Amino acid sequence: MRSIISQALLVTVLAGTVAAADKATTSTPIRIDRRGGIALDVRIDDGAPVRFILDTGSTRTVIADDLARALGSTIVATSLLTSSGGAERRPVVRLSSVSVAEAKADDVLALVVPAGQLEAFGDGVRGLLGQDFLSAFSYTIDYRRRRLTWYAAPDCGAPDAVALVASEGRYVMVLKDDRGRALRLVPDTGADATVLFHAVEPFEAAAGGAVLGGLAGERPAQRAIARRLRVGTTLLRDVPAVVVDRPEPDVDGLMPMHGFSSASFAAGGQCLSVRR
Repeated sequence: MRSIISQALLVTVLAGTVAAADKATTSTPIRIDRRGGIALDVRIDDGAPVRFILDTGSTRTVIADDLARALGSTIVATSLLTSSGGAERRPVVRLSSVSVAEAKADDVLALVVPAGQLEAFGDGVRGLLGQDFLSAFSYTIDYRRRRLTWYAAPDCGAPDAVALVASEGRYVMVLKDDRGRALRLVPDTGADATVLFHAVEPFEAAAGGAVLGGLAGERPAQRAIARRLRVGTTLLRDVPAVVVDRPEPDVDGLMPMHGFSSASFAAGGQCLSVRR
């Protein structure tokens, strides 16, 4: 699954300073694939546009190794990349600038991965745009109109807003089911399905699965479902999920954003507002 690849790209290297000016809203077209992935044109070091995936579930911006070489990017560090296949150290390069339309950040530290590792995100994808870039800006993803609007900030005090909590470079929303039980999910534009990292109470086993939250030693469920789950003022019913064996002490899983008509993120990871 693409979401698992996305989450494998988490690193702990500190990013360079990212600053956003107070500007008027500006929008840019985006391409949305059949699994909800968002592709858009990104300029690296003020060069020609290249295709990146907007990935709110990735802590870091990621760049393909062949593109980093073509740009002559300077390696400034290495970072441990952990995935289901194990752990390996990967280079980190300094990008003089990263820009999408009028949104621009300077001195971004990007994790370098083999170009082939990005193939799961679509043909021609050269990198991922992660939270080290995205969190500097307010922006709205309009899935229906296929537009991305920068500097469009949601009202974090509105009833439909969901507060976000920082967790190791990502932002987590704490949702409640119909019985008030909490579920900590990353709002993830890179995920193609809801993913649980372990068995959690608001979800029950789907047909053919084992019981979630059962006794130690029971076979874990591969699929589960939440009957009712509230995101701000939006009530979701019968939300299916895939359960994977992945230790994440502060996060219960991922929620894809493409099931909503729009998603608005406030700068600094303050809040999120979604609409059906």
